[in-house]
Amino acid sequence: MNIYQDITSMWRYGDVFSAEDVSAGEGISLAEGFTPIHEAPRTASRFGYSRLLIKDESQNPSGSFEDRGAAYTITKMLVQGAKGIVLQSTGNAGASFATYAARAGLPCHVVVPRDILAVNADQIRRSGADLTYLEDWSLADFACSRIVTATGYANVSTTNTPHRVIANQSLGYEIVEQCGRRMPDAIFLPASGGDSVLALKQAFDSICNEALSPQLFISQYDGCAPLVAAFCAGLKHVMPSPSVEISGAMRTAFPRRGAQVLAAIRSSGGGAHAVSPALAGFFASNCARDDGLGVGLEGGSALAFAAAAVVSGTLPKSSTILVVNTAGVSKVAPHFF
Repeated sequence: MNIYQDITSMWRYGDVFSAEDVSAGEGISLAEGFTPIHEAPRTASRFGYSRLLIKDESQNPSGSFEDRGAAYTITKMLVQGAKGIVLQSTGNAGASFATYAARAGLPCHVVVPRDILAVNADQIRRSGADLTYLEDWSLADFACSRIVTATGYANVSTTNTPHRVIANQSLGYEIVEQCGRRMPDAIFLPASGGDSVLALKQAFDSICNEALSPQLFISQYDGCAPLVAAFCAGLKHVMPSPSVEISGAMRTAFPRRGAQVLAAIRSSGGGAHAVSPALAGFFASNCARDDGLGVGLEGGSALAFAAAAVVSGTLPKSSTILVVNTAGVSKVAPHFF
């Protein structure tokens, strides 16, 4: 792979995005990606691991990992001549896509649940995007389709485009470049639809030999954990979550790429675990006190799983693990902290 050393964003991995219509340095960018990896020694000691690292995606321009997918998708939409974009989002992706659409001068319409976090709704509005609120989140697909029909915009919701998976491969390449020969044994990351799992697996498979590829462990919230339920039941396909009892992010009731995500987790030797948002907040708060790192609620769920994995013997205490902090504390309802 050719790395553009003078570019300090995800676009340094120009070969990932290689196409006659997109070249490194020519995409819509706000310097997303190439986020830091921090040591968390006191959290590692508390859990019992040899070493614990935090990949801090909250340092992206809009505050979450979604900026990677937004930057690449918006770039592709401009190349394809899109009149505008529409997407459904429980918050972070909507804020990110609205930000990057504004950067590109592209109209944007975001369909969100009524209980969206205020910080995300404010980001969307400040970026000039239109907002449609839904009381019944199960109608999101229908609402997006109606907007597409009325406006001619491109639907860039996560299941309507491969671009987010492609863009998020950069996360995997960064981990390899930043860790070098000291690759983590396991990676813990929160997952909603699971696209980031696919992206990491694809990235590691393309540049790591099997012995160096980390195990992949995903966390979801109790109340909306269809990937965890399928994994623990030994199923190859995901069944829709019977209820969505949470608010905020990570509430994809039916991950459309679920079968691929499950296969990726299993082939890596990883696992899946559901935790309550309250427990996720507890672990995120502890990390802040112990190591001064602002881990969001989603990242807190991954920390909770990491702690459980060493207690259960799933991973040995000699392990080096990396937790992906997909969004920061600003993206959390205050009562969790």
